[in-house]
Amino acid sequence: MRKVALLATTAIAAVGVTTPAWAVNADQGIDVSLSPTKAGTKKKPAAVKIKVKTTTNPKDNVPFATREAVIHFDKALVFNPKKFKTCSASKIQASESSCPKGSKVGSGSAIGTAIGQTSNLKVSAFNGPKSKLMLHVTASTPLQIDAVIQASLKKDKGKYGYKLVVPIPENLQQPVPGVFATLKQFVTSVKATSKGVPYVGLASCPKSKKLHFGGDFTFTDGTKLSATDTVKCKPGKKSKK
Repeated sequence: MRKVALLATTAIAAVGVTTPAWAVNADQGIDVSLSPTKAGTKKKPAAVKIKVKTTTNPKDNVPFATREAVIHFDKALVFNPKKFKTCSASKIQASESSCPKGSKVGSGSAIGTAIGQTSNLKVSAFNGPKSKLMLHVTASTPLQIDAVIQASLKKDKGKYGYKLVVPIPENLQQPVPGVFATLKQFVTSVKATSKGVPYVGLASCPKSKKLHFGGDFTFTDGTKLSATDTVKCKPGKKSKK
């Protein structure tokens, strides 16, 4: 940790800046998968496991960090966070084991880079208060990282039914003051049920048999990038009238 901090201080002194001076130049991607892909009905959506993978691949060496991500979900998907027990950010950071049973709804991983150092992070997903998805991000090397991303699930519009607004905490944007960490990959898989109710359910499959997903990403210099993805689905049994 001291080694990285020393490298960071040296880097800051060498360039003489603490904020990115150029627009972000990167390839942004999003990849979504569902399992199973067969839909249920509006009254009984099929419980699914959803995996969202975002990638940011810089085209140059200009330092930057992700400030916010907004993930958009097809309107055929339904979310039921109010049916699940919740855990607060303070409890999660104190000890994940202190969270109520059933509040953990997923897991994942992430990769971040800063001044030539790569950090592989662990992600745990918990259902939080007020329809929040709490993403506990931790790492031990090269820096000790322990942060909770408090993402908000909100109604969306158009072809999307819900969106997850993900603000990145300052200590993930800059794990060492003045040094920006580029989040190159973030993967989260969510699947859970509570008394037969799925956290994420697939209620229908459109005529196109394609579900639409998207991501909008804002970086520390104000640059914005977007990406989209589609997932094939299968219609379920029609509800009896």
